[in-house]
Amino acid sequence: MNDQVRQWIGANAHPLHDLSALPGIVGDAAIVGIGETTRAAHEIDRHRLRVFQVLVEELGFRALAVHDGEIIGERMDDYVRGSGEDPETILGAAWPPWRTRETVEGLDWIRSYNREHPADPVRVFGIDPAGAQAFHYDAVTDYVRRTAPERLDALKAHLAPPRSAHRIDEHVQRFRGIHPGRPFADSARDAYDLVASLPEDAEREHILRYARILVDHHANSIAAGLDFGAYMADAAAAILRFHRATGAKTVLWDGVAITANARRARVAINPGKAFASVGGHLREALGAGYLSMMIGFGEGEIHEGVRVPAPPADYVEARLARDEAYYLDLRSAAPEAVARWLHGSRKVRVIPGVYDPAEDEKHHVVADDFAAWFDAVAYLPRIGPTTLLEPAA
Repeated sequence: MNDQVRQWIGANAHPLHDLSALPGIVGDAAIVGIGETTRAAHEIDRHRLRVFQVLVEELGFRALAVHDGEIIGERMDDYVRGSGEDPETILGAAWPPWRTRETVEGLDWIRSYNREHPADPVRVFGIDPAGAQAFHYDAVTDYVRRTAPERLDALKAHLAPPRSAHRIDEHVQRFRGIHPGRPFADSARDAYDLVASLPEDAEREHILRYARILVDHHANSIAAGLDFGAYMADAAAAILRFHRATGAKTVLWDGVAITANARRARVAINPGKAFASVGGHLREALGAGYLSMMIGFGEGEIHEGVRVPAPPADYVEARLARDEAYYLDLRSAAPEAVARWLHGSRKVRVIPGVYDPAEDEKHHVVADDFAAWFDAVAYLPRIGPTTLLEPAA
């Protein structure tokens, strides 16, 4: 079986430096999900951008959906359409995995494309709720400074822990052993209660709305027990709304557990609970109009010198492994034995922000039907880390 699968891959794979076969693989799909198995690899980000460029230039895709809040998406969209802030400022407030030189290069390419095609621009939008932003914290703090300066130190103490989650996610802080202990949502509620206890004036209700946004943001985080099923359904609905409102063919950049055509996904961070992924919802709504592509890898290094070893033998990447980078249409005709392997249950590597190389075998998601989850795969033998942006002063 091993030899048959490898022979089939060898006969059907396309070298990654030549994407001329990609338009035929994508076909008439209106939404393409490009799923990465780690968000910290330069080579994966580079290939993802190259695929996006082909989809824009050759197949008329005109929208990019990103895993971030609506406000960040709007700021990215302003930039790529020729106005707004510089990308490093925008990304300084974005979800931490976006804060890389590779993301800047992607936004710069879209901006350049739009400059040359002003009548038919590429749009960017966020698929998450608006979320808390720096100005929400600042507005609450400034209000207390003006109206109750004697309570300012207490407010700052409440807001400091949840605010730190915008640099390092709360669940990542817990993993690294740097979390202060008290849930950030509880600290945000303390800040809300402090403001609510102040005498009423013309501004207080407005500031309470901002304080409530802070509470909701942290109460719906991964650390607080995010309902993954509800999140996936809401994110898919956001993509479909944009697509239907604009008619724009759309690319989604996200992790494999989100982009896969999965009806019952399970991930380690959400133990025991299965959910339909964003890709699963999109396939249900669009049928073949949604295409799912996975970008996997063999081994390499991510940030802070963390070494990712070669995948365990029971991971799908171990079977996909080749010395050269390639991409492959999993719907290609295959012998019966190979087809059975393709449609079997397979472990797919996932390297999240809480990755521990000593427990590499735990970092995966199980695809109950690999070739149903992904229509196509790309494989990179080795990876190196993305280039992180310097944090704002």
